[in-house]
Amino acid sequence: MSIVNISKENPVGLETLISLCKSDSGVNGLNLRKAHYELGAFLAQRIQKDLSLSEVTVIIMMRAGLSFGLGIADEMEKQGINATLFFHYNDEQWQKEKGNSPSALERPLIIVDAVINTGKGILEFAQRLPKEQPVFFTANVVSEKALNLFGNKNLYTIRVSQHSFIGSKLPAVQKGRGPDTGDRLFRTR
Repeated sequence: MSIVNISKENPVGLETLISLCKSDSGVNGLNLRKAHYELGAFLAQRIQKDLSLSEVTVIIMMRAGLSFGLGIADEMEKQGINATLFFHYNDEQWQKEKGNSPSALERPLIIVDAVINTGKGILEFAQRLPKEQPVFFTANVVSEKALNLFGNKNLYTIRVSQHSFIGSKLPAVQKGRGPDTGDRLFRTR
């Protein structure tokens, strides 16, 4: 398994951004979106350092992955990488979207989500992608419990958490449930 955990590399400024994104930070809305975006840029720099890509397709798992994914795509474009963006809302929408630009799926694929709790959803989605293209999974945070599901897949994350909970309409973590990242990002709770 190839797991790149950026927090282990301790780049300058990373710890502050991570603290803003944690579920118990109380940070929501604009400041949370900015932190996710900047963390996406950190991750893009690390991916490019490893892979030297010239073009890529970034598939953003909506809606929580939006700010993080835009940070990844924008940083890649700043580095001169042709980044095509797809947005995954649901399977029906995905079928339409991928039909609009089939050549974009002939590039390395970066699947982006803000949080990977179990890993099942993002891995099920990846099974519908072309098998001949390299796929890179990215997330702001990955639950330690989900790591074993990624086998020999490439996974880039800002951090790995020992905690895991189901995103719910709650202000704080309680009994295995906690504030939903998408709700925090877009103030929809």
